[in-house]
Amino acid sequence: MDIKYIDLSERSREILKTIIRTYIDCAEPVGSRTVAKKADLGLSPATIRNDMADLEDIGLLFQPHTSAGRLPTEMGLRYYVNFLLEKENLSWGDQVAIEQGLMFRSSDLVAVLRKAVQLLAFFSGHAAIASAPRPISEHLKHLEFLRIRSGLILLITISDTGLVQNRLVQLDHDISEEKLEHLSRYINSRLVHVSLDKLRSMIIKELEKEKKAFDFLLKDLLDRKRDSVEEEIFIDGKLNLLDEMKFSDISRIRALLKTFEEKEALLALLDRCLDSKEVQIFIGSEGLGDEVPACGMVFAPYAGNDSPLGSLGVVGPLRMNYARMVALVEYTAQILTERFKES
Repeated sequence: MDIKYIDLSERSREILKTIIRTYIDCAEPVGSRTVAKKADLGLSPATIRNDMADLEDIGLLFQPHTSAGRLPTEMGLRYYVNFLLEKENLSWGDQVAIEQGLMFRSSDLVAVLRKAVQLLAFFSGHAAIASAPRPISEHLKHLEFLRIRSGLILLITISDTGLVQNRLVQLDHDISEEKLEHLSRYINSRLVHVSLDKLRSMIIKELEKEKKAFDFLLKDLLDRKRDSVEEEIFIDGKLNLLDEMKFSDISRIRALLKTFEEKEALLALLDRCLDSKEVQIFIGSEGLGDEVPACGMVFAPYAGNDSPLGSLGVVGPLRMNYARMVALVEYTAQILTERFKES
């Protein structure tokens, strides 16, 4: 059932919200007596049990065993996030700590992003991840081709965000140092507000004579797969997941850590957030699929002067405190964006 077609009464919404908030706090099934005390609706536990049964029939709650209370399903958590979540205001102390933590002016983008994920992991208590800027969305500040040996070229790029990347390009033919120097000078003379996606057509059009060699080099630069993922995604706080009660299954922990090591699935998920200007929340299988533990994920894009550069966020159990995580991720992305614009 699509949650947008679920029409709950105000009472049912309050009961569902109380159950989920209690579950987030205690990680245990929530009974009707607990809801009666916390919701303050003036209803008896018996009446609340009936409403909880209705919510279970709809698919928003489930009962792990007969004598237990209820837990939210993934659909129940999605309903909560979409319609019942009240964003928490980040404390002044947390705001100051994040601002000061990202205060240093560094031309090393890697250092800045590593600091950002360290802060997110510390303040969230979960794992934190961030993606480096997508090469095609960046503007280059400097580019250079160096001949290593016959048919092997070292490509060095420096973006306007300060990201330095080195990449070896294997050609099926040799190209002289003189021609590579010529290409480097030509490109650098035109690197004024030119992004990578516009650079290739401009150069190929004007350098027809060297089209074969230069097209190969530039195609490798522009169309390359993210095979050097180690430099394009940053993770901190993986051990935080081991402290979560719902991550006690060793096989599930192994699957999640494998996903963190391989990084491709995380990177694809982070890329999905680039086109959004708002915080994105993924519940369970919406994020990393069915092969990894049921996780909650909160991501937000960070930007440069006029376009998104990358994304960052937190990965934790389904019962994470979404209200706090949204505020935390959103504020960190905001400060990171300000730092990049200042630099």
